[in-house]
Amino acid sequence: MRLPRQSSPRAWRAALVASLASLAPALAACAATPTTEPAPSPPPEAPAICKPPAALPEGGHFVDVTAEVGLTGVTGGRVTTADLDGDGLPDLVVHNFGGKREGIVKVLMNRGGKFVDETAKSGFLDSREASGSGRLGHLTVFGDVDNDGDLDAFEGVYLDGKEDAAAKGDRNEVRLNDGKGHFTFAEAGPMQDARLPTTSAAFLDADRDGKLDVFLGTFYSSGIQGAGNFLYKGAGDGSFTDEAESSGVLRPKPAAGGDQDAFLAGKTRRATYGVTACDVDGDGDTDLMVSAYGRQWNELWKNDGNGKFVEVGEGTPFAADDTVTFNDNEFYRCYCSTNSGKCPSDVPSPRVGCTNGAWSPGFDDQPARNGGNTFSTVCADLDGDGALDAFHAEIKHWHIGQSSDSSQMLRNDGTGKFVRVPNEVAGLGRKHTISDWNEGDIVAAAFDYDADGRNDVFVGSSDYPETYGLLFHQEPDKKFRELARDVGIDHYHAVGVSAADIDGDGDLDLIVATSVARCSGDLKCPSTPAIKVYRNQVGHKRNLVRVKLVGGGAGKSNRAGIGARVTVKTAVGSQVQEVSGGYGHFGLQHDSVLTFGLGDACAITEITVRWPNGERTTQTLTRGLKANTLLEISEGADAVVSKPLAEGR
Repeated sequence: MRLPRQSSPRAWRAALVASLASLAPALAACAATPTTEPAPSPPPEAPAICKPPAALPEGGHFVDVTAEVGLTGVTGGRVTTADLDGDGLPDLVVHNFGGKREGIVKVLMNRGGKFVDETAKSGFLDSREASGSGRLGHLTVFGDVDNDGDLDAFEGVYLDGKEDAAAKGDRNEVRLNDGKGHFTFAEAGPMQDARLPTTSAAFLDADRDGKLDVFLGTFYSSGIQGAGNFLYKGAGDGSFTDEAESSGVLRPKPAAGGDQDAFLAGKTRRATYGVTACDVDGDGDTDLMVSAYGRQWNELWKNDGNGKFVEVGEGTPFAADDTVTFNDNEFYRCYCSTNSGKCPSDVPSPRVGCTNGAWSPGFDDQPARNGGNTFSTVCADLDGDGALDAFHAEIKHWHIGQSSDSSQMLRNDGTGKFVRVPNEVAGLGRKHTISDWNEGDIVAAAFDYDADGRNDVFVGSSDYPETYGLLFHQEPDKKFRELARDVGIDHYHAVGVSAADIDGDGDLDLIVATSVARCSGDLKCPSTPAIKVYRNQVGHKRNLVRVKLVGGGAGKSNRAGIGARVTVKTAVGSQVQEVSGGYGHFGLQHDSVLTFGLGDACAITEITVRWPNGERTTQTLTRGLKANTLLEISEGADAVVSKPLAEGR
């Protein structure tokens, strides 16, 4: 509309009125026709950070940074990692051996990649009797028992009658976290009533009610009888009830004098050195593994879905291997040498002095007495087929012979049935450098250290002569190759391990404990049971993703997501992991944020979480799944929260 630039006011007004009149039909049409603005398109997602395929160097995959991270002089035999104050960095709890309260536990907080001793502030020195008085504690595992968003602690005590008299009031305890890494005792209950030689513990949600329970393993009670294994059901507030008998996991005591017959029939309570909780049959509830000492059968307890358990391991490869030949057992040879006519004539003479040890016909020649000394059982997908396999860490001695089980991988067919993979096939064997060798495997961990998409296995081979920490790298053909010292982990007498991303760069570093037992005359032995930290130098150079789960709390899944199964899919395949609440010999626990190595893949096509709730809810996500980030997934949420990882060093 153009108006005359030079005219009288009257002419200007007349022109304006005429122009508006001419526009009236158009304005009316606009008013009568509603308009809908098109929905704005979602902003394009930022491209994923994609790292080109990296050829790793032959060595230098790990470097000892113990001094750099502030742990020089810290000693201990058991290590556990957990984020105690919610700052995203895993902290460290270290336990020493022995029966004295003083110095048995240390709480070391991760402050930007360096550890600071905050044991006194943590509350771990408090006992039921007095604040700061010290307390006996031999293992710790972590889970959110009250669903308030922080990790609480179960602290186990090994009581065998030899501990410091001043600590005899100390029992297994649950400590509640205030969210800042300060702990106070939960309500006392049946845990504190029992005096047990506790060796192991695992958090789980046995009946999927959103409240964490605790499964305990214990050692010998008397003779060949174990003290039993116990399940405590959580109420969601830090209190627990004893469900050991009602759940089925506590075997009855045999009749008086019937220990040996019950043992050979597999009916006695096991002397347990490790427990593990995971879903071996893929049905959405958590099953239980018992790692038994004394060359007796391991146990596999199947969950019926409601927190009731039936033992299904007896007679299967999970319980023991099928070799019961004992003619190379030196104690059998001793028996033959002193019992003429009781053995075949071709039994060789013993190669040991026969003053120690014993061998009894009718007992030591039976299958139940020719299994393994199992200390820890790892539950992880070791062959990439989506089923959770097992790895038994065993102590085996040269003088016992082939009937004693070696550490070995057990492949799961997906239904919870296991087949033992010979070590020469899997690549998990080792060469012995001395004739009187001992395989002292006590702890083990499965993790993908170089982010190639395949799980590797670290074994802590304890404290016998010529025993080291072993790192078995899984090659592209799925066969393992031992290379610990080749890549920078030269750790004599490794007795404890935890894998965690201590510096936030995405890959998993190793914290390894040392034993100085059996060091008499061994010039290689370290002077102290030092804790060592080995920083991962290569994993962050490849593509990976970290996944943190946040459960919905009671009525849904437990807040820590313990028992949840995560599947990450890329163009080259898929990987499966479960969130663990501790396992193995004296409380192994790794970073609760899951790390998936992606190798040369960059695009993540899908992440599926099967939550451990009553409905076994499955949550599938396809958007915002960027490689080389930390992805936080909350139960029921439609989207992930993505955070960048720190730059690798």
